[in-house]
Amino acid sequence: MKHDIDLFWPFAQNDLRFDVDRNAKLLNIVFAGGTFGNFLKFFIDKFSTLSPNIEGDPFTSIGTSHELDKNGFDMQASKTIFSGLVQRYHPTFINDNVGQTDLPICIPCPSKKKHFLYLKKGQLFRSSDAMDSPDDLWRKAVGEMPFMLKHHVSSIIKLYDIKNIAHFSWIPKFIVRDWYKLEFLNELEDTFDFQWFEELKSHDFFKKQKVFHLDLETFFNWETFLKNITELDVVFGLALDFDRHTEMKALFDKGLRLDIVRNEANLVESVMEKGEDTSFDHLDVSSEAFIYAETEKSNDFIQMPLTNRFFRDTAELKQFVEHYPNYYKAMNPNMPEFNGIANPYYLKKDK
Repeated sequence: MKHDIDLFWPFAQNDLRFDVDRNAKLLNIVFAGGTFGNFLKFFIDKFSTLSPNIEGDPFTSIGTSHELDKNGFDMQASKTIFSGLVQRYHPTFINDNVGQTDLPICIPCPSKKKHFLYLKKGQLFRSSDAMDSPDDLWRKAVGEMPFMLKHHVSSIIKLYDIKNIAHFSWIPKFIVRDWYKLEFLNELEDTFDFQWFEELKSHDFFKKQKVFHLDLETFFNWETFLKNITELDVVFGLALDFDRHTEMKALFDKGLRLDIVRNEANLVESVMEKGEDTSFDHLDVSSEAFIYAETEKSNDFIQMPLTNRFFRDTAELKQFVEHYPNYYKAMNPNMPEFNGIANPYYLKKDK
């Protein structure tokens, strides 16, 4: 399914620049919300020998790098700390630089399923630096939902034909989980987020620039971070001081440690792709839905239970799959195809 993509919404009507100066001589980071553009800028400016050292770190209490305002002004120290050698933009960078060529550009891009699980939460629930969660969709009364969730609530109510909704009505957790599951069941190429990044990367503007596509896995694993940031350093001559390796790792580790959303995405990957045993005590409903979807896609004729309670741990999940009764197994109505053959029982949700 092809989605309508607007790379510049909602920024097209606002100031196109996210930094004071137009463009950077060293590197321009063009990024979508949630893909660590702020952290990458801070890291390069802190550890490059071409710029003055920056004390401290940029982290909020939930691991986002939003502690500084958009101009790099440290409110506590009452000074601007960035050198200007590295800038970060959202995609409106394209509109602000029509006709420019050979600009040094880095675009962080997701590559793995867990990245899209992360983005599903990171972009919606962390932009305000509040401790919001997908669980708000079932924990909060419909009439008390924050504005940014109202559209999702309306979609759920319509899709599941929920009746008699009042201000103090709650949507059951198993409905919210199933709603998330439906999107995760889609092939990655058919999702809005995947198509959005493909549209960004393939934009004609970038064909005339010097572009480095930085795998988002860079920010989920220290070894991957070090490998990819070293390559980025070579390509653009960032002059990163790798003698400060210990400081670099301490900064990376702190951001990851504070970031519940990234850690949960890593945990889900370890379960679904590596089969590691772990407890599911602290997963939010979207991570539960991701596990549901991946389990259904990898096990023919199995549908996950519609219950508020989730599996306790990996062992209980494996037990469910192993002992799923044969006489309950049937074509999954959420799957459009089975072994390449159209599923006659497929229930198309967007009719």
